[in-house]
Amino acid sequence: MTIQTRPETPEGGTPIAGADPVYLPDPLLDATVRMLVELSAQVWVERERRLTLEALLESRGLLAGRDIEAFQPSAEQAAAFKSERARFIEDIFKELRRIPVEAASRVGR
Repeated sequence: MTIQTRPETPEGGTPIAGADPVYLPDPLLDATVRMLVELSAQVWVERERRLTLEALLESRGLLAGRDIEAFQPSAEQAAAFKSERARFIEDIFKELRRIPVEAASRVGR
């Protein structure tokens, strides 16, 4: 006999919705909520990684906080940052493309 366990989030919590949750009946508003959830998750992951890196670098004497504020990227680094920003925006706004055409055409009626 197999015991079914509830899935956990990476932090050890219980998810509040399935793989493709619907929050609101209006597809446009629902996509907006999905975007907000995606953005919030990505911002937190990035912030936690940055804080971890800064703490590690400072504890080893390799970086001072002011060094980050004074940083000027090279042309190659700036191009890489721009590419990553485009990917980030794509990830956030993908939910708007998931709205069925017929549902999107009803908005504003």
